[in-house]
Amino acid sequence: PMQEAFIKHDGFQCGYCTSGQIMSGVALIKEGHANSEREIREYMSGNICRCGAYPNIVNAIQDVKNKNQA
Repeated sequence: PMQEAFIKHDGFQCGYCTSGQIMSGVALIKEGHANSEREIREYMSGNICRCGAYPNIVNAIQDVKNKNQA
């Protein structure tokens, strides 16, 4: 689901950081740290994206979290 959300929301450009971003996004949801955009940004702050796809990454994580709640 996270990989599909990254594709849907264009959460990567060069692909260099994608695997780490996806693993961290999954962990955020499992650990309960994806309750708001601010919280996602805080917990993802250690994952650097040179391309600046942060808004899309946050949207992808929120999308997966919302689908898991449904």
